[in-house]
Amino acid sequence: MKKYKLFILAAAFTTFIMGCEDLEVQNLNAPDRATLLANPAEYPASINGAYTSFWRAIQLSQPNMPISVMAQGPSMSWGNWGARDMGTIPRAALQNNLTYGNRGTWRNPWNNLYATLGPVNSILSILADDPTIVVPDGTGNDVTQQTIANAKAVQGLALGYLSLLFDQAYIVDENSDPSALTFSAYGDVNDAAIAKLEEAVALFSGSSFVMDGWFGLSFTGDDAADILRGFIAKFEMAQARNSGEAASVDWNRVLTNATAADVGLSPIGDAGNNWWHRMLIQGQDGGWMRVSQKVIKLMNPTKPEAEVPYPWPDGVNTFPEITTPDDNRVTSDFTYSASVDFSAARGYYFFSNYDYSRYESFRAGFTDPMDFLTTSENDLMRAEALIRTGGSKTDAANIINNTRVTRGGLAPLTGAESDADLLNAITYERIVEFTWHGSCNVWFFRRMVTPAGNTDATNLYYLEPATARHMPVPADELSIFGLPFYTFGGNQPEQ
Repeated sequence: MKKYKLFILAAAFTTFIMGCEDLEVQNLNAPDRATLLANPAEYPASINGAYTSFWRAIQLSQPNMPISVMAQGPSMSWGNWGARDMGTIPRAALQNNLTYGNRGTWRNPWNNLYATLGPVNSILSILADDPTIVVPDGTGNDVTQQTIANAKAVQGLALGYLSLLFDQAYIVDENSDPSALTFSAYGDVNDAAIAKLEEAVALFSGSSFVMDGWFGLSFTGDDAADILRGFIAKFEMAQARNSGEAASVDWNRVLTNATAADVGLSPIGDAGNNWWHRMLIQGQDGGWMRVSQKVIKLMNPTKPEAEVPYPWPDGVNTFPEITTPDDNRVTSDFTYSASVDFSAARGYYFFSNYDYSRYESFRAGFTDPMDFLTTSENDLMRAEALIRTGGSKTDAANIINNTRVTRGGLAPLTGAESDADLLNAITYERIVEFTWHGSCNVWFFRRMVTPAGNTDATNLYYLEPATARHMPVPADELSIFGLPFYTFGGNQPEQ
């Protein structure tokens, strides 16, 4: 049987068995696959639909909302999406079973990232099986290699986020036999993702190939390659589950790719159909979500504990506005609210007086750009790589100052600081600048600086003790093959 037929059967089986309850997904791959196999003219549209599927798999509500609460970037005591369960202190284990109502936090990205890979792998398999096939664009031009470049890009993106989110996953591409799949450790999945992105970079570099699957955006040739280099740098770096693993990252790879990645990625909202994400909607509504008090304390190190405590003390319902914050972004990006709508019975540690409002205009119609992987984020990866590879600390300091000084109004760094102080400054900027950007960013940023087995609940950079460092393979998936359920966090292993 042709490989692509196996992929279609496997994808259909998985979708049927796992069901679609609470999945934020729709069929974006029109026409249907039977037509797709017979009509190469539909391949470009199908690949563009896969970019949309990728976005929807990670950016909408799950896993981003509850996992970000667990990592204490935003705070929220409501039960929606499992935020209360995952934000409770002391930490409880992730509830990886078939009855947990919010298991979509790990099931949805798992299912949807693999659904993203299905049509992409099918198209690449078809083209590999029959090299005579020509993929035309709307005017009859041959865009076969452009289609392959975009397909490889989507493969890398989907596998990359599987590696960042889960402890293990399937590595699937156009050459895989779906009847013989086995789980691979997250590091191996990460390597496979980067290999796919590097193939795509090689195809886009120096070409006129177009990447236009990101809604409202189009990148050509080297610009498309640079977008993907940014993801290579991020995947290499963010795979680290603790500070020890962060030291073992290939920082030369990060440096090479982050230096080249000088193009930012901010897809345009489409009024709430597919291209949106909840962190820019309810995540900027103070009745739903606040900026974690852990972040507020981090941003005001000179303020006395009585003015800016962490953790928020029991029995206290509000604190006065911080009129002279240490970091200007407390005023520019946040909005003070004297009342806190959360339930005290669920834990005062959820409380905060500050709403996030940097992108408040998005809430008017959901049509603004949505920062996903910005040049500022790329620059900070380059700064960290410079420090960790013995490069110029002066250059690294200047990069950090781009947001630290111009947006935060903080004292500029010079490069004479210790490596530890410079790295702390980078983590600080990441938490403040990028938590509301890419899915689960604050979790990735905190876990890579938190020592394995951390017991320090006072460190403002670290994850709360006993916080899960990755998600398990969903119970729905394990149950198909009769495999035992397992989980992380709380009284279970961190990773």
